[in-house]
Amino acid sequence: MKKINFLSGIAVVALFMGVSFTSCKTAEPDPYAGKTDPSTIATANLVAYFPFDTDGVDKIGNLTPSNTATTTVTFTEGRRGKGFQGNSDGLKSGLLYNLPANSKLKNLKAFSFSMWTKMIPNTTETTDAPEQMLFQIDGTGDWVWGNLFFLQHRNWPASTTEKDRDFAEMDCYFWKDDATANKGQRGSGWFLNATLPQWRHIICTYDNTTSEYHAYVNGTLVTAFDGTEYTGVKRWQDAEKTIPLGDLKFVNAENLAIGAWAERLKGTALQTDDWASPFKGQLDEFRIYDKALTATEAKALYDAEITVIN
Repeated sequence: MKKINFLSGIAVVALFMGVSFTSCKTAEPDPYAGKTDPSTIATANLVAYFPFDTDGVDKIGNLTPSNTATTTVTFTEGRRGKGFQGNSDGLKSGLLYNLPANSKLKNLKAFSFSMWTKMIPNTTETTDAPEQMLFQIDGTGDWVWGNLFFLQHRNWPASTTEKDRDFAEMDCYFWKDDATANKGQRGSGWFLNATLPQWRHIICTYDNTTSEYHAYVNGTLVTAFDGTEYTGVKRWQDAEKTIPLGDLKFVNAENLAIGAWAERLKGTALQTDDWASPFKGQLDEFRIYDKALTATEAKALYDAEITVIN
């Protein structure tokens, strides 16, 4: 009986010591406590998300790059954790994804995309300067345009001063195959100072109900598009501006390319021009939605991105 009591006493002491040590242990602080997760903004419409922390895997649609064995893309320090780092290898600097039949990216009627990007300025003045592709959904039978893209436009017409070359013109393109006339639409003519490479948050949206295109930089609305082809936010199918653009309609969308032109990554003979350049800067936290974010949602997304970084 004494032996049993002795062992019981040891057990009680051990239990007490365990409780004491546990109560003294300091809990690790949650780095995201009180912060808004950006993925909670318009969650139901988020169809692709590439954090680029260690790889190029999409966390929503589970897209995985098909060219992991050959790509020269690296994942270095980004805006949040690690990010996508491009380079000048035109055939390999980028990530290529095969879109499955049920992919929502193949049939977007409206869209928003958001990303952090750090660009470098083009340094030449010629019209053959690089067109640096940030991302592209291929198709339409034309390797240049595809169904949707976003690129850093070449600095042309040729700049006359060093200062002019320090600005990057951004160019978004989207397709409506059943439009009466203007099937391809561009949202171009807005500029970002790239003198000192720095992270910027960019959002572009197209709303199929209002036929309006908008862009935001660091949460602020871009108020003017001065491209020569399609100006302003309202988009029309006809030159007379009587038929709103409405639903987009993609055709032959088979691949998504990030950081490069799709056909170049696919290795086809369609695309060999040097001006069709991969993106040489950095990308991070790339998201695609199947609707146009409202101005309130766009600002909320940017604010959320900032809170989890700071």
